[in-house]
Amino acid sequence: MRFNNKGNKYIYWGLTLFLSLSAVILFAVMMFNFGSVIEALEKIVSICMPLIYGLVISFLLSPLINKLEAFIYSRKSSSNIFKDKKTGEDLPPLKQKSIKGRVRVLCIAVVYILFIFMIYWFFSLVIPEVISSIENITKQFPEYRRNFLEWLKQVLVKYPNLDDNVNRYLQENDGKINTWISEHILGRAQDVILTLSTGVFNIVKVLFNLIMGLLISIYLISSKETFIGQFKKTLYSVLKRETTNALLDSVRFVNNTFLGFFGGKIIDSFIIGVLCFILTSIIGTPYAALVSLIVGVTNIIPYFGPFIGAIPSALLILMIDPKQCLYFVIMILILQQLDGNVIGPAIIGQSTGLTAFWVIFAITVFGGLWGPLGMLVGVPLFAVIYTGIRSFVVMKLKEKGLPEGTSSYVRISHIDEEGNFVVLPEEEKKRAVKEKKNQKN
Repeated sequence: MRFNNKGNKYIYWGLTLFLSLSAVILFAVMMFNFGSVIEALEKIVSICMPLIYGLVISFLLSPLINKLEAFIYSRKSSSNIFKDKKTGEDLPPLKQKSIKGRVRVLCIAVVYILFIFMIYWFFSLVIPEVISSIENITKQFPEYRRNFLEWLKQVLVKYPNLDDNVNRYLQENDGKINTWISEHILGRAQDVILTLSTGVFNIVKVLFNLIMGLLISIYLISSKETFIGQFKKTLYSVLKRETTNALLDSVRFVNNTFLGFFGGKIIDSFIIGVLCFILTSIIGTPYAALVSLIVGVTNIIPYFGPFIGAIPSALLILMIDPKQCLYFVIMILILQQLDGNVIGPAIIGQSTGLTAFWVIFAITVFGGLWGPLGMLVGVPLFAVIYTGIRSFVVMKLKEKGLPEGTSSYVRISHIDEEGNFVVLPEEEKKRAVKEKKNQKN
């Protein structure tokens, strides 16, 4: 059965109208049942968690496997690997594919053994130490509080007026302080310990998801060329060639941005955590493993991460040994300067292409929207958005025949009808600045 052009036009508009109405109805249903939609999404995410783990693991480990493969091929030049040793001729395609497969299996085995060893080391050494530290803090907190108050009194002896005010405040609010500490600090610490010690089901579930994720990631990495080829083939079959080319460029950019940021940040934070543990062990900081873990994990968040990790750690050490707290703060300041000026730039470089202002902006906005997760993914996500907007602006400027550089627009007053950039005369600029100052005053 054939349709004429007019009939095809009606079918097209009818289908468009149907899809538009369906989208509006679906949106209305989602808005009026927002809680149910969120609950359904959480359930779907929970079911797909092993797949998500697999995607994340393969995303992070794939570059290491690629580098290891490249190293093997460079040590044994690929031209010799794929040639017959006796005749010197190229091996058949099937044998070449078999050799590539064996190299891939070897690289996957080496990288995953190292990865599993790191996880085992973390759980067997760090986690028990952290749990023990939390338990000791909970048990000895009253003693730490007495030591801190004694130290505070010794300091305030030099300032009698301030000493009287502090003592009066402590006496008047002693009950409230004890209640707040027992409910908000000790109570929550005990909840954490209870969760770690009795949450067997949750731990087993996480381990199951992690193991399944590892298996899924192995399949993803071993057949990544096939999956990538299928993805591209599908895009070219559905979309226009120009659209697909642009979309693939965008996907590559997003991949490089996220990989460069997260890969570099994880390595950087691991180095900072290890250095922190070594230094705190040398200077005798209490609970060195717990403090180093907090500092290393929070260091993943740019700019604010060091403060997020250092402040609670410093307060904890202050209650135990004020002198050690001072040493710890000095050590953290030195360590963060080393990270910000040497280690971080050497590992991460300018992976996002954002200035300091836009990094802080991204962390503030996405952190407010999604909490700690937003602070973590906000920077690379905003880098992608920022680059997209910048590309759009450049494209529009090219269409209008205008220059792309920002410096060309800094001192102009306006662009006239002929397209010339009109710059304010020096006297008019000074007068405009003076008028602005007068308006502010």
